[in-house]
Amino acid sequence: RSTSRYAWQKVDGHFVNSEGDRIKGAVKKGIDVSEHNGKINWRQVKEDGIDFAIIRCGYGSNHSSQDDERWEYNVEQCEKYGIPYGVYIYSYADSVAKADSEAEHVLRLLKGHHPTYPVYYDMEDDRLLKVSDTSVAGLARTFCRTVKSAGYDVGVYANLSWWNDHLTSSSFDKWSKWVAHYNPTCGYKEDYDMWQCTSSGRVDGVDGNVSL
Repeated sequence: RSTSRYAWQKVDGHFVNSEGDRIKGAVKKGIDVSEHNGKINWRQVKEDGIDFAIIRCGYGSNHSSQDDERWEYNVEQCEKYGIPYGVYIYSYADSVAKADSEAEHVLRLLKGHHPTYPVYYDMEDDRLLKVSDTSVAGLARTFCRTVKSAGYDVGVYANLSWWNDHLTSSSFDKWSKWVAHYNPTCGYKEDYDMWQCTSSGRVDGVDGNVSL
């Protein structure tokens, strides 16, 4: 079927997918943003019915040069307009020391902020393919333990193939799961909290495409 004109919108009180079919279990609609989305008009985002945002704070180890350039602006605007938000960091860690540094990176940037959604660890970089799946789970434990002990909810983000092929340890069941699968339905068979359904969504206040 052709893409529904109501794709990813609320119709008769229920969210529908790109084919216009009801998405079972969908209760809120959010966006995933970073510096790549440019300067966002958050007032317009809120008025367009976005319920929450997950904001990239940075990538890799704890260096200010690896902070997301729009982090401060995005988090302050979400707080100003009362938009609930969570955070994610893109991981390059292939060692426990680097995973620790990435956790410290997040905690440095979160000082003074109180996200109501989890802090997500984005685990899908190719350099992790050189590390055993058991070790990858250990890196996640290192990051999540440090961030959780600082008082934040934690989770892991990855695309469907990573979840199915690499992030299979029972350790991951302890944290919130955010699955990226650009498809009319989410193909992940285990429990998950969030589904990133498209990278080509359109939302007022954001120039160009945005992940929903």
